[in-house]
Amino acid sequence: MSTSSALDTTEFERMLRSYHAGDPYIRKIADEQAVILDEINAEADVARRSALLKDFFKVEGDEAEKQKARVVIVPPFFCEYGFNIIIGGDLFIHKGCTILDVGPVRIGARTLIGPNVQIYTPTHPLSPEERNGLDGPEASKPIIIGKDCWIGGGTIILPGVTIGDGVTVGAGSVVTKDVESRTVVAGNPARFIKSV
Repeated sequence: MSTSSALDTTEFERMLRSYHAGDPYIRKIADEQAVILDEINAEADVARRSALLKDFFKVEGDEAEKQKARVVIVPPFFCEYGFNIIIGGDLFIHKGCTILDVGPVRIGARTLIGPNVQIYTPTHPLSPEERNGLDGPEASKPIIIGKDCWIGGGTIILPGVTIGDGVTVGAGSVVTKDVESRTVVAGNPARFIKSV
């Protein structure tokens, strides 16, 4: 991520609280990251794409663990920044995944994410006057997905949700609240099905 001293960084630093998404500095960073992501999506060689992704995301662990980590994403993949996504090793994300990483998104090792999964950290005021269309404030809430999870295709994970280790989320679910480790949840909103 490059920075520019000519632009005001205040809104970028406020992203975890409340900020304005149209701020020129934030837009500049998002545009720069979009160029890098386009190159990653266009890379046909799986090993090369994996290496690019490990530089684009934050990989947990030391340099040796980072090199050993396997990161497989079937393009197209979309996110806003990339550097707000923290991953463990051996991550698989299927085609069409969208991660709105205004706030941090942590994904544990050996997690599998199905096609067309949507992970959203941004939030907006509920009052339409305060929301004020494109010019209003936004905020974000971090999302945590544990190790050894399986997130079924078409799942939507909402801001502030923590999903424990070893969780299976049924396809098409909308996860609106925290999920305990080693459970299966499904539905809209996602509900407990069983422990595993």
